[in-house]
Amino acid sequence: MTRESEFLDRWTEARPAYDAWGRYVSTTVIDALTPIVAPIPVGYFLKTAVEPRLKDPQKLVEKAFFRKKAYADPFEDITDKVGTRFVVLLNRDIDQVEAALLSHGHWTPSKDRDYEEEQKENPLNFDYAAVHYVVRNNADFEFDGVEIPHGTPCEVQIKTLLQHAYSELTHDTIYKPQIEATHAMRRNAAKAMALLEATNDYFEKVADDVATILSSVREVTNSLASVYRAKIGIDPRPTVLEGVLLDAYGRLIDDKYLQEIQSLFDSKGFADRIRQRVADSNPVFAQPSVLLAYLAVDRGLRRAMADWPLTPREMEPILNDFGESFN
Repeated sequence: MTRESEFLDRWTEARPAYDAWGRYVSTTVIDALTPIVAPIPVGYFLKTAVEPRLKDPQKLVEKAFFRKKAYADPFEDITDKVGTRFVVLLNRDIDQVEAALLSHGHWTPSKDRDYEEEQKENPLNFDYAAVHYVVRNNADFEFDGVEIPHGTPCEVQIKTLLQHAYSELTHDTIYKPQIEATHAMRRNAAKAMALLEATNDYFEKVADDVATILSSVREVTNSLASVYRAKIGIDPRPTVLEGVLLDAYGRLIDDKYLQEIQSLFDSKGFADRIRQRVADSNPVFAQPSVLLAYLAVDRGLRRAMADWPLTPREMEPILNDFGESFN
């Protein structure tokens, strides 16, 4: 029996444990990440599906025996027999996945590669950027009916969507060459990585601008929601329509708009009608900012109708509450 066949026999026997370990690491990190990124859904925060992958047997044999790097014990020394990947949008999002990974006490993590440290050491070098960990379980345990031996490794990659695209393009030729990478290929790869770093910086600036705007929008929505609960007697259910109505009637927001809304609803019998429309599954009336639409009509009918962002049919109930109509 050759060393390759012995290696493959051992891999066949161990595969179920590695598969279970990869799935356990993936689901555990996702569970730990969920409260960290809340209220953003973790499925939105992560830009690709998290699917642990076992190394192809043939590629595993090639790595173990047919590369320049010599392993004292190939089976034990190769740490990426199973791996999982977390892809985020921005470089700074990587920190949150790291926090989730490092919060778990049932495994020992070791950082296999840290692009930030590499950049500090070589600031003029633009190279493949990602954070790589290897995590090993601290004790034997069972997951999904499979025994996982102590010390089983799983490679965890944490990268941005841009880094992921770069690695998909270049990794098999520049870093795991199946063909000899030319000088021009390496040069273009370095230029691409430099561009990706600059693009990420611009992305983060845009994200900061958006966050600044959203913080003021959320403040208005929270204030309107408080009045909505008090005057309508139910919880609002804001959706994308909330932003549409706020954009249309944001001009009304001044020092006295909340007081005017409260006075308007104290003097008019709108609450029962709004509750009924919500019960009838009309989403417009479940938005906190629908109160702004009522205020707009009260301040000026024609301008309110002109600014209405949806169809006339959707505004008609509001107008009817004031004894008016689009007709």
